[in-house]
Amino acid sequence: MIGSWRWNAAFGGFGAALTFLISLGNNPLLTTLIRSVYAFIAFAILTFALRFVLAQLLPSSRPDRDTQLEEDRGNVLDLVTPGEEESLGEMLKEQWSDGKDSPVSGFQPLQPKRLVSLDNPNPEEVVQAIRRLTDE
Repeated sequence: MIGSWRWNAAFGGFGAALTFLISLGNNPLLTTLIRSVYAFIAFAILTFALRFVLAQLLPSSRPDRDTQLEEDRGNVLDLVTPGEEESLGEMLKEQWSDGKDSPVSGFQPLQPKRLVSLDNPNPEEVVQAIRRLTDE
């Protein structure tokens, strides 16, 4: 079936409310309530019949697992990696050790020159630096 029993109750309530509002002005209250109950039952049965017919005409929304796998083949991406952690670790170790033996071409680490030694500063250089900083 398409949907649930709530559809039957919702359409039954709609039919009962519509019947109540239409017949309230022309009939006594007790007659209006009885007709509203009958309308609720009639609308609920009509909704059930309509849901049954739609369930028979429309294709099933829950196909079997085997047919689902056949339909999804080639359309679904499996993102699970294999459990070969040990071999992967070995390959990474081999690449790492090969990389240390043969450095990457064109790579040279920076070796900046030390401009001023902080251990034994030259007074002339300190004075020149202070003058440059104070713009004198």
